[in-house]
Amino acid sequence: MSQKVLIAGQEGMVGSAVYKLFKKKKFKIIDCKRKDLDFTSQKIVDKWFKKNKPDLVINAAGRVGGILDNYKFQSDYLYINTMIGMNIVNSSFKHNVKRLINLGSSCIYPKVVKQPISENSLLSSSLEKTNEGYALSKIVTLKYCQYLKQKYKKNFISIQPANLYGIGDNFDLKSSHVLPALVKKFVLAKTNNKKTVEVWGTGKVRREFLNVEDLAEAIYFLTKKKINNSYINIGGGEDFSIQQLAEMIKKIVNYPGKIVFNKKYPDGVKVRKVNSAIIKRLGWHPKIKLKEGLVKYCDYYLKKIMPKE
Repeated sequence: MSQKVLIAGQEGMVGSAVYKLFKKKKFKIIDCKRKDLDFTSQKIVDKWFKKNKPDLVINAAGRVGGILDNYKFQSDYLYINTMIGMNIVNSSFKHNVKRLINLGSSCIYPKVVKQPISENSLLSSSLEKTNEGYALSKIVTLKYCQYLKQKYKKNFISIQPANLYGIGDNFDLKSSHVLPALVKKFVLAKTNNKKTVEVWGTGKVRREFLNVEDLAEAIYFLTKKKINNSYINIGGGEDFSIQQLAEMIKKIVNYPGKIVFNKKYPDGVKVRKVNSAIIKRLGWHPKIKLKEGLVKYCDYYLKKIMPKE
């Protein structure tokens, strides 16, 4: 009998990539759209778990956004994501879910930390203020999974991916992450014959990126393994400065103008790259190099997203 799977957040970027891959792998996925289930309601979530009894749960649900949206709506990010995480994990525990993979974020790690960031850096010092609310919600959920794993031997783990990008991304400039924002800015500047593109911050900070299709493969890989660790990093293995990223996208879309850095906007942490040694020792490695992934990503925006905007 095939496993019954709940992919929470299956309409989002991560959830839809996992849904597509798991469908291909013949998992029995329980359809659960955003309109069907309010994950912030403990009563509703518990009732759903009692009725549907999933064997495997992948928590990819939550509110996500870029640096400015995170900073402006700290309380929303903290409340919504904490409620979602607590409700999904608690109901998974109560209703005997066999395996849970909880999606975290590399932003859970301290602002000042040795790079690349290892799992044991968690809670070693203070968080980056611009996304503290989101980070705290992810830490709380991770810790709940960890405590249940330690005390009750539950097969619950959390994964911390590097910055994600790919099909299904959010290109709204008010709330998007850095890559979709840059792609949209350069494409629109070229289309409208603008002489400059404004990039937020100094351009000097460095970030590691992971294609969402690689993350989906990593999640599938982890469903087949016995994992002793409570939480695991997943990175793409390459990090670039924001300036390098801007130059790469400028070249891909053939934008002829200049890049202007607006230093009035915050940079966030100077470097964020995760140490993925644990999952690599288990046998998983990323397949999509950023330069190749960006070509497909820009093409996706031009052909699928831009015509609908």
